[in-house]
Amino acid sequence: MRGDIERARLGPDVLLGTSIAIAGPSGRQSRAPEVCFVTSRWLRRWNGVATPALRLICFPYAGGGASMFNRWRLPDELDAEIWAVQPPGREARRGEEPLRRLEPAIVALALEIRPLLDRPFAFFGHSMGALLAFELCRYLRRSGAPEPVRLLVSAHRAPDLPPWRPPASRLPDREFLARLTEMAGPSRVAAVNAELLSALAPTIRADFELCETYAHVAEEPLSIPLTCFAAVDDPEVRVDEMTAWRRHSSAGCQIYPFVGGHLFIRDQAEDVLDRIAADLDLDDCPAYGGVQQ
Repeated sequence: MRGDIERARLGPDVLLGTSIAIAGPSGRQSRAPEVCFVTSRWLRRWNGVATPALRLICFPYAGGGASMFNRWRLPDELDAEIWAVQPPGREARRGEEPLRRLEPAIVALALEIRPLLDRPFAFFGHSMGALLAFELCRYLRRSGAPEPVRLLVSAHRAPDLPPWRPPASRLPDREFLARLTEMAGPSRVAAVNAELLSALAPTIRADFELCETYAHVAEEPLSIPLTCFAAVDDPEVRVDEMTAWRRHSSAGCQIYPFVGGHLFIRDQAEDVLDRIAADLDLDDCPAYGGVQQ
């Protein structure tokens, strides 16, 4: 069991001790993960397109790390590469303290991500990752930096809505594990193991605290289109809370319903990627100047 716990610390996310292939709706499996290119403590590149036309930058959910995206691929015709954010306190950064407030994460990410803004890019975030991606969009806008061509959010209520479930970060261990088990829901690949979760609990609790202490500040809606992914059986986020994202964009909002609980993304990665690819139409992107180095 000790070996399992160590693999979980290094592995793709909080609920999985080892890396697995994910079968899509058609039964096909995604390709094996490619070599990870480490460009900074915060960023990992999971494919090696030499001159991409587009970058998709992905933000993990609470307790997750960059490797949860290690099998993600977009169609070749998009000429895209996948990047993933690696927060502190997990995987290769497991020796660092996880962050408990959102603002320091956004400030650090805005600095680290700057070299990637020389061509069109999009943000995708699931759960906690959706909140990080949204606030990073607004931070980039305030600082005059290039903005994404699209923001794709999954399994997180619209940021201006108050939570309707009680905070989880300070629950006693037994109740905390029960909440995580409920979040995993019917997922075929999110195998909940009490001992593994106990080892990872400090990081998960810190991520929950980051979300629970977030205070929304009203600003003008984003001028980029939004895509929302919502599970109709998610015990944490209602569908109406996902549709409320519409008011945070002046450029339109597409909503895709799924089933599979809060972690539906684990079982339905292929279907999610198909919809991401469909919405990332570079022909609709304005002329792109990129960041000035």
